[in-house]
Amino acid sequence: MANKQEALQEIITIAQNHRLSVDEVVAAMRDSQAIAVQQSHGILSRMFGYIGSILVFAGICILIGMQWDQLSSGERVAITLGSGFIAFLLGLATMDHPKYDRAATPFLLMAALFQPTGIVVMLDEYSRGGDPLYGVLFMSIIMLIQQGAIFCYKQRTTLAFTTIFFGCSFFFTAMSLLEIDGNLIALAVGTSLMCISWALSNSPHRAIAAFWYLIGSSLLLISAFDLLQDSPFEVLYLGLSATLIYISTTTRSRVLLLIGTVSMLAYISYFTYEHFSNTLGWPLVLIICGIAFIAIGSVAMKINNRYLRESR
Repeated sequence: MANKQEALQEIITIAQNHRLSVDEVVAAMRDSQAIAVQQSHGILSRMFGYIGSILVFAGICILIGMQWDQLSSGERVAITLGSGFIAFLLGLATMDHPKYDRAATPFLLMAALFQPTGIVVMLDEYSRGGDPLYGVLFMSIIMLIQQGAIFCYKQRTTLAFTTIFFGCSFFFTAMSLLEIDGNLIALAVGTSLMCISWALSNSPHRAIAAFWYLIGSSLLLISAFDLLQDSPFEVLYLGLSATLIYISTTTRSRVLLLIGTVSMLAYISYFTYEHFSNTLGWPLVLIICGIAFIAIGSVAMKINNRYLRESR
């Protein structure tokens, strides 16, 4: 009964996020065959759109690379920054258009690649030297403002992804210029991304939550290990891994469950190798570790089956 209630709550949340009416949900459930046909057509259309965009992007890059040495500074900026801005305008023009909406995402992704490149090229061609990090900071600010402003207006998932990316770039660069330790920066960004991913998972943009869970948890664990390694508090890393596994049950994230399990197994391997590899009990330790790995893997599967699979 509890699982059914959770499933109903999940359906209600999705319907509210996407502004679906009760009649639309009921009609979709009754006409599942038509929905499946529309979904297959949509996937096929999206696939060809992405392939075409990749070919266009590759052709532009190859053409620019072949002619780069013969171009003047202004032409280099126009080709990179200009192409990116045109792609951005095309993305805005096709967005929310019933016929061309599928093309908006490839255009926005191309713009997110060409515009930063163009800004960096412009700074490289016309700047008078200085720390390159200031150029990256300038680029990150411009892109963060542009992508964030359009996202607030359009609420497009692609723009949410690029806004988070350029936000991370800005934060990393700004903190590096302030000469803050890299591990502390990664720890702060990783924790922030975990919180952002949780918000994304409860929004219409949940499709990108898993990716940012992966990036955030990886940054968090790597930086925490570097900070705790060879210190009296090193064992706290094991607690952090266990915490991630617990969080995965509340957020219903298989990515966090995988990362937490792998990090726990990796730390156990590292700890036993560092402290027991030169002792006669090393074979026994390996056996114990093997049993621990099997137990942890079994627990992870039980968590997945009980808290993640059944709740979806």
